[in-house]
Amino acid sequence: MAEPTTPPPAPAPGPALASTADAVAYVSVSWMAVAALAVTSLYVLILLVAGLVAYGERRPLLIDWALFLPVVAVVLSFAARRVVTNAEGTRTAVLFGADLPAVAWWGAVVLGLGYLAYLIAVNYAIRRDAESEFQRWVGYVQKDDVTRAFHRTRDPLERATTRPDDAVSLENRWRNDFVAFRQTDLVRLAARNPGQTEFVVAGLRDWSYKPTGVECVVAGTLTCPEGTFPLSIPMKGLEAGSKGDGGGRQWQITLPQSGGGFVQREQVKLTPYGWYLIELEGQGSAFARAFVRDCGEPNRRVFAAVAYAQAGDAPALRTLTTEGAAARLAAVGIPGGLAWSPGPAEFRATAEHLFRLPGGAAPSPEQFKQFLFAWETSGIVPVGGRLKDNPDTNGQLSFPDGRVELRVPIEIPLAGAKRDIVAARGRVVLEATNPAVAAEAKRLREAAGPAQGTATPPDAAPTAPITWKVVRIESDMKPVSARPQGAPPGGPEE
Repeated sequence: MAEPTTPPPAPAPGPALASTADAVAYVSVSWMAVAALAVTSLYVLILLVAGLVAYGERRPLLIDWALFLPVVAVVLSFAARRVVTNAEGTRTAVLFGADLPAVAWWGAVVLGLGYLAYLIAVNYAIRRDAESEFQRWVGYVQKDDVTRAFHRTRDPLERATTRPDDAVSLENRWRNDFVAFRQTDLVRLAARNPGQTEFVVAGLRDWSYKPTGVECVVAGTLTCPEGTFPLSIPMKGLEAGSKGDGGGRQWQITLPQSGGGFVQREQVKLTPYGWYLIELEGQGSAFARAFVRDCGEPNRRVFAAVAYAQAGDAPALRTLTTEGAAARLAAVGIPGGLAWSPGPAEFRATAEHLFRLPGGAAPSPEQFKQFLFAWETSGIVPVGGRLKDNPDTNGQLSFPDGRVELRVPIEIPLAGAKRDIVAARGRVVLEATNPAVAAEAKRLREAAGPAQGTATPPDAAPTAPITWKVVRIESDMKPVSARPQGAPPGGPEE
């Protein structure tokens, strides 16, 4: 019997070779996801660079134009997510383990909203500061504190060296600007209506940031017995860090251009009282111009002084009246009477009767000597007769002790050095002689209300006739020089 046989063992398997196929199939990164992250990164870079520059210059970071970048990044992130979802595994938004759309989305949203909140805060701070400065400045105007109000119109770097209550220094340093400020419509309105003006702030109309700081316009409304007056107050804000007159942003009220004002004239509505004041000022100014014109002729000057001032009762001036002329003709005959002309005594008498300092105080001997010389030689001239750029152009109505007074600006020519044109600024002070005029003004003022304001004058004419007389000529006799046309640079200036 044959023995069973054992089959030979199976050969051992050889070593297994690693697969050369990728464990995960290659998927391309969405270009939209890369673009979203790139836009967010650009926005971050712009914020960092601009922020460092703004910090170095100590000014706010205002690049609101760049806010479109986070919006673009959010849109690209959303589009990239949709593209990847719809690609069914053929596109990816992950690179180096980072989800690009998510990083771009959150970066754009957080930085965009954060910077938007910063811009809103800056806008609020500028509006608050500008309106606060406006209220403070208006308070000075309402109190007729022209010196402090004018001080706020100076550049903060310049006014830091001058006290706000030093009227002499302010006027000496900025004489023409100081005069022009007193002539602005807003200042004259407040002076005519002491204690009866009300200001309402309408807010910041617009503002922008310039290399020199913030420039803006504050809108408001002034109401008083004369009517309703919309205002537009231009302002500048110098950022902290510049040498100003204190910490924080320093503000400056910008003076209007020549011939302009703070009041928006096309929107003004006047009450009957306001229209009556315009009538008063118009008629009084015409009377003053006639007086100045007649004073331009030497032989008529002293007679005009007596006639317009109604000063015939003064003993020293009786010879200049009609009765005095008749008596002279009777005494010396017609030929001698007609040949008579006023001499130094008459010029001196009329100068003594008319000339006073501002406010009515008596002049010093030196001031009277200056005026008498001008009165005997050139007399008085209208504004612009000597100082071509004289800003003192507007009259000013006032109501002292129930009377109606009008001050009309003039110039008093003075002697100067060669090539100099020198004059003193002055005012012809008029008074309405009819008591009914003051009574009419008082009645209209007491009955005035903003609701009565109209853009056109009323049909009814003033009930009281308006007659005037010259009360005095007032001036501080301070010489003001103007360089003649064609004079070399560096000469005297007004």
